[in-house]
Amino acid sequence: TALALPGAVAFFWVRHDDLPAPPRRRSAVSIARDLWGDLRFRRLLIASTVFGTGNLMNAAIYPIMLVDHFDAPNTFIGIMYAVQSATMIAAYFVWGRVIDRGSSLRLSLLNQVLVVLVPLGYLVAPNTWALLPVAVVTGIIVAGGEITFYTNVVQLAPRERVVQYAAAQSLLLGIRGTAAPFIASGLLASVEPKAVLLLGVFFMVAGCAIFAGALREPKRAVAPVVPAAARPAETGSS
Repeated sequence: TALALPGAVAFFWVRHDDLPAPPRRRSAVSIARDLWGDLRFRRLLIASTVFGTGNLMNAAIYPIMLVDHFDAPNTFIGIMYAVQSATMIAAYFVWGRVIDRGSSLRLSLLNQVLVVLVPLGYLVAPNTWALLPVAVVTGIIVAGGEITFYTNVVQLAPRERVVQYAAAQSLLLGIRGTAAPFIASGLLASVEPKAVLLLGVFFMVAGCAIFAGALREPKRAVAPVVPAAARPAETGSS
């Protein structure tokens, strides 16, 4: 809390450029139709949903693997998460510099490919200490995922529609984040945790393939949203 509160207050001093006039209000259906018409963004949303479902299914399995399969003691779990957190702190700086010099979308694909290594690590690790490299990879990909989650929208969306694109992305994140753990839990009633991990890996690889295909789509030219104050007054028919 001592660190979080000053960070929250600091947002009041962040500079931002407002639009000269508020955009015309549009219905949710109209916004959804427009976003769905952006083929590249649509495919990226589908890719993120497929990939994210598999990733979040696996995230629900990792604690079960640590306890039931690896019989990991509390001391090791503490060390593992300390390694992950330390790696994450350093990775934020590296990802930030790399994204500034390249494409956020391509780096996001690279990050997704790295994420696939995590469930594979749990599947092949012979003992608990072999999971420490997995903790390092996890720190790297968590930092990369959190940064590119926002920078991807900035790169994809027209400047005046960033809010709409970000809202669509966050909505789907919430839906899959809610559903995926329950899907994994339901599967555990009939299959072993390793089988659920393999299914999650399948979804993740499929999501990476869809994402790679979406990167080849040209960015759609979108007409800017005309502010309400700038639109000419409507006239009746003569």
